[in-house]
Amino acid sequence: MNRTNILIFLLCVMLGFGIIIQGKTTEGQMLYVSAKTITDYKTTIESEKIEIEKTNNLIKETGKEVTLYESSNTDSADLLVSNIEKERDLYGMFSGAVDLKGPGVIVTIDDGVRPLFEGENINNILVHDADILIVINDLKKNGAEAISVNGERMVETSSVICSGYTVEINGVRYARPFTIRAIGDENRMASSLIGPEGYGASLKNWGVLFEIELSDEIHIPAYTREKNYEYSEKVKEVEAL
Repeated sequence: MNRTNILIFLLCVMLGFGIIIQGKTTEGQMLYVSAKTITDYKTTIESEKIEIEKTNNLIKETGKEVTLYESSNTDSADLLVSNIEKERDLYGMFSGAVDLKGPGVIVTIDDGVRPLFEGENINNILVHDADILIVINDLKKNGAEAISVNGERMVETSSVICSGYTVEINGVRYARPFTIRAIGDENRMASSLIGPEGYGASLKNWGVLFEIELSDEIHIPAYTREKNYEYSEKVKEVEAL
């Protein structure tokens, strides 16, 4: 066998090994793995490694917390429970899930009783949902920490909608008068509503009955209805990034 034949034989052997390495046999057919597929596999593997690392770190942190809880003395355990209770109460206040009390204002709005001018629309002296909403927004703007209307706690899903001669508040119909309670800086809230540019002063000028009372202790009930989030869900950390 001459030198040329030997080289050709070696090239054929190397080519055969290359084909074996690059492909795999499935049901008797040779399938080739592209460079993109290999890259995708590598990316997936790296992502899984990162997730595994995050999970392991979470396990370690949780283990440390468990060890801390188990080794805590009575005073430390009491402090831990106290902090958890404070956080629970704070979240309950934010969400409207607990009853609240504190200084604030009591606003009463009712339909006017003055005689109508000739040709005047009676709606000018009636209380509408827009009037209640404007007062609520004004109270929020001036630091109200909690608000109720006719005993209905106002939360992020609350609604105030006119329904004939009544107003639906959180889906329940209420007739006049409407009593709005708000906890916060009573002087600031009252001044905003009854000042020269305040909405309360405007309602009075139109003939709607508007009264505001300052109180050292306002009681506002919790929001007791179930909150359903049908379309919303928490964004995962990976998605947020």
